[in-house]
Amino acid sequence: MNIVDDEDGGPDVALKNLTNPQNNEGVESFIVMNEAGIAIKASNNLSTKIQGQQPVPNEKAAHYAANISHLLTKVKASVKLMDTGKSTPEDELQSIRLRTKDNEIIVVPAEKYTLIVIHKPFKKDEKKQQKKEEKQKRAS
Repeated sequence: MNIVDDEDGGPDVALKNLTNPQNNEGVESFIVMNEAGIAIKASNNLSTKIQGQQPVPNEKAAHYAANISHLLTKVKASVKLMDTGKSTPEDELQSIRLRTKDNEIIVVPAEKYTLIVIHKPFKKDEKKQQKKEEKQKRAS
């Protein structure tokens, strides 16, 4: 992930897929948070539009960012504790993937910012249904 500061000092998420991660199948929303755990950019469904201004992350985006920030701090500390003294760049936390019954949250920390993607994974029944529909289309 390549996230850099733009001229205004904010995150310019340098991206093809990241410009709108929601273009990817199953992605419901995304949040970019800063080092302090504050949501600074979010997808439209997690943003509030203010007349004449850029959309700002809403309460739900702030909730995700605060909780993920806390989790990230704990996980990074645990990774350091598990280190056997041979610290290498590969030992650093690269991503966290949380899967629940309804969705999946992928967390990718970078130097100054962290990307949080909320994803709706396919369920086995949905995949079977898709394959069945594809076969029916081919047959007709």
